Amino acid sequence: MLAHQKMYQTIEFGWAYLSDLSLRETYLIETYLDKTGKTVDAGTGGGRILLSLKTLGFNDLYGFDFVPEFIEVAKQRDASHSIVYDVKDATCLDYQDNFFDQILYLEQIICCIEDDSARFNALKQAHRILKKGGIALFSFLSFDARIRSPMYLPCLVYLSLLRKLCKSQHSIQYLPCLKLGRKAGSHRQPGSGTFNWLALLDRPPYTYWYKLQEAYQVLRAANFEVVAIGSDYQISQNKMHLLPETLVNQPLQGMLYFVCKK
Repeated sequence: MLAHQKMYQTIEFGWAYLSDLSLRETYLIETYLDKTGKTVDAGTGGGRILLSLKTLGFNDLYGFDFVPEFIEVAKQRDASHSIVYDVKDATCLDYQDNFFDQILYLEQIICCIEDDSARFNALKQAHRILKKGGIALFSFLSFDARIRSPMYLPCLVYLSLLRKLCKSQHSIQYLPCLKLGRKAGSHRQPGSGTFNWLALLDRPPYTYWYKLQEAYQVLRAANFEVVAIGSDYQISQNKMHLLPETLVNQPLQGMLYFVCKK
């Protein structure tokens, strides 16, 4: 987490100034969330999602991030000072039990945690702060989508061979960031960043890319009820699925999205 924190404080600080919702986020929010519910945005960055929710009519909003500089920007961007922002670590939250009606983990925040047990603890914390019957939205980096991509498959093969030669114990699902330096602007058309040449040397920080069945199982293990699953492709078709088995022969593109209940 410290490596990611330093990265976002420096070369990736542009995340603080992104704006607007993506089409996938808009679909999930409009389909599954209640504007009257107490809502928290995990890994809020500069408050992009919360500012958009406020515009949509949500009025009981909270956000947290482990980068203090992001929270300062988020507070400055909220002219009405009606959103409650705090510096917090997703693996050790101090919100009360059953505090929120809705929780949003839509910036792949779980995937930035480089320890297996810490990732699971973050999911348990998410479950703890959600009310019984509340809605949770999660997004995960999709290993299935990446390994199916002709553009990224050679990189995965290269990293796998490099780790064998170096006798690295890292799972191939831990991947270095290929691009860094996202520019400020609309989330719909973000700056693409520049290629991270240190990725060829397999340098951290790493993000963890989930397999579909794995993400489903870990959410169930954290006691969430999964009510809808899909990738960018399924959302573009307005057709989420209930079980991962029904997605086995479906196209998987972009991120994995899970809608859960407590």
